[in-house]
Amino acid sequence: MKTSKEFDNILNECLERLLVKGETIEQCLQSYPEQAAELKPLLQTALVVKKASAIQPRAEFKAKARYQFRSALQEVASRRSRPFFGWLPRWATVVTIVLILLLAGGGTVAAAGNSMPDNPLYPVKLATEQVRLVLTPSQLGKARLCARLADRRVAEIIYMANKGDAHQVELITQRLDKRLVMLAVLALALKADGAPKVLAPAPAEEAGGDRGTYAQPNNRAKLRMAVAYYAANHPAALRAVLEKAPESVKLALLRAIAVSETGYKRALEALD
Repeated sequence: MKTSKEFDNILNECLERLLVKGETIEQCLQSYPEQAAELKPLLQTALVVKKASAIQPRAEFKAKARYQFRSALQEVASRRSRPFFGWLPRWATVVTIVLILLLAGGGTVAAAGNSMPDNPLYPVKLATEQVRLVLTPSQLGKARLCARLADRRVAEIIYMANKGDAHQVELITQRLDKRLVMLAVLALALKADGAPKVLAPAPAEEAGGDRGTYAQPNNRAKLRMAVAYYAANHPAALRAVLEKAPESVKLALLRAIAVSETGYKRALEALD
């Protein structure tokens, strides 16, 4: 059985063959059939972003990419002891490559930011989110980002429900559930670190962007306020759509409402 380090080396080689030398995913997988099941989704993620960004690497870009790639791997490797994010070293390899591609194709990233699941750039949007989650250094920062990503998922559910696409509503609901579970786990980790309890609910204006680093109690308060705002508004918005939605998507919407209510309840309890 290959160790994690050996797998990372194999993945590094395949990414370079895929993104720099222009080989296919199938060619890489043929070289490492025993690791094919693990390699394939990582290579597909990198390839989606490369195609969407339409990057033609120059010699200087390749050299810079290799340097940034190795530096990021060294930084992430130092965090291997964190149990909840034990999967990061392997994923960090591919998302670092993705990040380099995204930085080189900033126009594509900007266009992808508001894309919906029926848009060709939507995979770029999801890949960018994954990059941001991995590279956000603090648990509090990750929790705030999870809350904002949950807000995106609800907007996408509403959009696809109005289009009558029950399958997409189900898929996005799964992504929403994943973000809310992650939010609750991060909130519990913050509590375990001994940060003071948050007693006040939050203003709506704090439901938005991240403005940097605050003192820990104040920052946790802002997080709880944002989560409380979303907990009140997201289920209500989904119910409003349910009243007008086609019959074909109502069951999927009911599932989304249940996930939203349960997930936010769990997150708020973790923040109390």
